[in-house]
Amino acid sequence: MILLAGTGLEAQAQSNGSFLIKAAPQAETVPQNELITLKKVVVSAAGFEQKITDAPASISVVNREEIESRPYTTLLDVVRDLEGVDIGETRDKTGQGTISMRGMGADYTLILIDGRRQNNHGDIYPNNFGGNQFNHIPPLAAIERVEVIRGPASTLYGADALGGVINVITKKITDTWGGAISFSRSFQEDDEFGEDSTLDFNVQGPLIPNTLGLAVRGSVYDRDASNPEYAPVRDPAGNLQTRSLGFGGGGKTVDNTNKSLGFRLSWTPDEKQSVVFDYDVSEQVYDNTPSADGSFPLGTVDSIDQLFSSRPRAGYAKDQEFTRDQWSISHDGDWSFGSSAVSLAYIETANKGRTLPLTASERLLQKEIFEGTGAYAGLSESERRDIMEAEFLPRPKREMESRQYTFDAKLDIPITDMAGDHLLVVGTQYIDGELDDGVFGMEDGGTGAGVVSDFTMYSLFVEDNWTFIDPLTVTAGIRYDDHKLFGSNTSPRLYGVYLLNDSWTLKGGVSTGYKTPKTTDLFDGITGFGGQGTSPFVGNPDLKPETSINTELAAYWEAPTGGHNFNITLFQNEFKDKITRGETNLSCSQTGGVRPCANLGAYEQLNYTSYAQNINIDKAEIQGLELAGRYYISSALVLRANYTYTDSEQTSGANKGQPLTNTAENMANATLDWQYNDRMNVFLTLEARSDRYRGVGTSGEHLYYDDYEVFHLGAAFKINESVTVNARINNLLDQDFTSYTTRFNDVNGDGIYDADADGEVEFSDDYNNKDKSRNFWLSVNVSF
Repeated sequence: MILLAGTGLEAQAQSNGSFLIKAAPQAETVPQNELITLKKVVVSAAGFEQKITDAPASISVVNREEIESRPYTTLLDVVRDLEGVDIGETRDKTGQGTISMRGMGADYTLILIDGRRQNNHGDIYPNNFGGNQFNHIPPLAAIERVEVIRGPASTLYGADALGGVINVITKKITDTWGGAISFSRSFQEDDEFGEDSTLDFNVQGPLIPNTLGLAVRGSVYDRDASNPEYAPVRDPAGNLQTRSLGFGGGGKTVDNTNKSLGFRLSWTPDEKQSVVFDYDVSEQVYDNTPSADGSFPLGTVDSIDQLFSSRPRAGYAKDQEFTRDQWSISHDGDWSFGSSAVSLAYIETANKGRTLPLTASERLLQKEIFEGTGAYAGLSESERRDIMEAEFLPRPKREMESRQYTFDAKLDIPITDMAGDHLLVVGTQYIDGELDDGVFGMEDGGTGAGVVSDFTMYSLFVEDNWTFIDPLTVTAGIRYDDHKLFGSNTSPRLYGVYLLNDSWTLKGGVSTGYKTPKTTDLFDGITGFGGQGTSPFVGNPDLKPETSINTELAAYWEAPTGGHNFNITLFQNEFKDKITRGETNLSCSQTGGVRPCANLGAYEQLNYTSYAQNINIDKAEIQGLELAGRYYISSALVLRANYTYTDSEQTSGANKGQPLTNTAENMANATLDWQYNDRMNVFLTLEARSDRYRGVGTSGEHLYYDDYEVFHLGAAFKINESVTVNARINNLLDQDFTSYTTRFNDVNGDGIYDADADGEVEFSDDYNNKDKSRNFWLSVNVSF
């Protein structure tokens, strides 16, 4: 509850993000149940505070009360039910998902914390571990709200903001000591799925009243392993056919622990100046212990059994560990001419769970030892195994570390009575980063020690929000980027917001996106390995940046008395120079250095005939529709719903005619929220997805995963002013995401269906991700 000073009213936060304004107990001047919705305010769309309807972008806000009402372990849990957002495209080896917006992949979503960039400039999570980039976020107790911009936003935010921006806004330090602590746990109905629990806290207050403040935050997340299995199926001959279910996207996950700890110091020398220092460390650990059948869930752990083979495998330690350390110092000032914001941030991300594959010379020596040729002819297998183990084990650690400094400076300058009113935003950004990866330089025959791929980019931007007639504001901006390798690029945008009346707002415009290739992809040599260290990936220094142009038109309606609202947005995105994995059939020595070619160096001795290398090949068009609204059936019962239609098509390249990603064509979310009384609300949530692209069939037809609808039933109980209990039944109707379809073909006509024979038994998953069965989630939130 919030008392509104001098009004005799109080504001009670509702679970849907609005506020119920009514008379305080002592007041008699205002009707008891008058409903007024306070406007949500955002900063991400233009760099200063605005109402959502006035913001020059399509933007959504999720407040802390909404986040508390659902299981929260990663950033995916915050945005999963927003229009235009898809978290169901894939799962990585650890079972973590990704976030894509408006049909663009996860690599095109820029993540910010209090406006600070979190994206790595190189691939620190190779070999399908990319979902972990969305896990290094503040604990729930420290989050104020999350702002989501859908569509390109490179004018303000630069590279990587090609698909959209997610900005996590944390709480400001208060003038009195207080805080919050929360604990949550899931309870699985099916014991094949692991349970998880989260504990987080945030404590803040003054060290010196009105001058120096401190906030301390932390969280611990534990996830038990999940081991679901496919149900066996009976073939036409009456025999049971079994199928193995894999890890990550396959449905199985390993034990996992995530920890974070951070603090913030805020110095306010006077009411117009503030300096903030923030420091944070986080760690994710995944257990790579072999499963019962001897297979490794995340990657092959080094051993003599794996090396003594015609395809020697290596590259993983017993645990996969991802860490991030970051700090920032910022200054905010109010001046006679406007306001300023200056910050310097450092972020260091490391992947500590990998070892180096065999070098080219080691591969040649391993071949001799394994085959018993040359100096090893006549030795027994046992003797050769001992020699190989002494020669190649233990493997050197593969150093993988990304370091990045980012300097930001911005001025907000209001200008009045100059052909209308202006709010001018002027800023600059400088990024200096480097990536260490032990495989860099292995094409020269060594282990790559000390080889660094660096990255620098300098940017200037200016944007004017011009209200030249009272109901119309036009936002025009341009960004200039100067990249160390690519030279200069400009990213303009033009956007208009027209207030038709107190209820209707029209807005729309054109914005651009710009994304440079990762430093990993640009390295001229070995950048990684697939096949557990057996197949090299090769960089391409000729890659070009990816760009997009987004056009959108939107209409927003709000009831004059507040409460009800509705909006519709049409969008179109033209995407150029998409970077994708290709196959290069010639080495640079074979072409005389003429591109395209793969710089394999010493690895040419191993007689590879094709090499994985990223290339620019594709153009794509994406268009769609977003609908969202809120309707108060009564003062206590509200319906919130949204729908997204996304249609994408690659218009060039080898995949011409296919969708750009496997984003579901139709996505709908709805929540019916009943405020039973001042202390309790109950809600029913629906998630529906249909027409998610699977791939191309044998006859060239497009294939799709099955449609599904999932319901969640939850409630929040306010025990007192300090304690709230949240409970939810996830997957209420127990949708089975491990289901699959089997096609039997008696190819040789013997009446026997052999799963190992080509084409006789064909399995296909009904769903691309194996989400958990019905489970119960409980959380307790205590504020003080």
